[in-house]
Amino acid sequence: MTIGNSIDGTFRRYALAAGLAAAMGLVPAAVNADDQAMVVPDTGTAAPDGFALTYDVYTGGLRAIRFDFGVDLGDPGYKTRIRLETSGIVGALFKWSLEASSEGDWQDGIIVPRQYRSANVWRGRQRQVAIEYDAGIADTVTAEPPYGADDLKRVAPEMISGAVDPTTAVTALVLTSAVAGACRARTPVYDGRRRYDANMSVLEPRELKPSSAAPFAGRAEGCRLTFERIAGFKPDRKRMQDLEVAIWLADIGVASGRMPVRLELSTPWGDGFAHLVRARTPDGTLVFGEADDE
Repeated sequence: MTIGNSIDGTFRRYALAAGLAAAMGLVPAAVNADDQAMVVPDTGTAAPDGFALTYDVYTGGLRAIRFDFGVDLGDPGYKTRIRLETSGIVGALFKWSLEASSEGDWQDGIIVPRQYRSANVWRGRQRQVAIEYDAGIADTVTAEPPYGADDLKRVAPEMISGAVDPTTAVTALVLTSAVAGACRARTPVYDGRRRYDANMSVLEPRELKPSSAAPFAGRAEGCRLTFERIAGFKPDRKRMQDLEVAIWLADIGVASGRMPVRLELSTPWGDGFAHLVRARTPDGTLVFGEADDE
């Protein structure tokens, strides 16, 4: 294996882990896997209009990835967008990006996805994935380049009911964060080819100290995130099964409640950290961190 290929795989895994961990870090009690949508508890609390968060991901002491995560909320809809891309010295050497979005309905405490899109670009090579939903259940999956017939057959139809795409999960987690404040025991996820569960347990609160890379300081509550592969994975790949993420959450002045301020990733390829560096309201008002200097 060449050094370039090794760095390629490592940084892409860090990026995907950071994005998924942020998505899974804010949910309340578990939802039954047979449910057709992710249910948000009805507490009578007004929902926020949305927000935009930016994280820097570090590995080996280098800033490797920038992670932007934004949510716009309407009545009764939602739109969520995620972008990850290599940055700093790593970005100058290795060009990689992932963009994902989801749209759907949010009404009476229920989130029902309508569509999901993602585009993964590595050194000019791109893979695009689209999922169309029918009543909140993944109905049609298309990919370019196309997935093989064997890939699509690895996930049986009965495994898909109740599972949502990663960015729809982000939306549900954000909306429930302020009123629940708990780690989610289990979340079923289907990304168009693979079906897996994200499992969480509670960590003891801790005091986080600031640094040049990590602007947040103060008490944070924690969740440990691990993954259980259900279907669609190649048996000789270790993707996700040996990944563990500690997620630290705190109130930073965003209307929807506590946000992930630090992610600590432990993987077979080494350790990494993601730090929240910036948070804005939908109108662009900065509520945490400093203005972007890039």
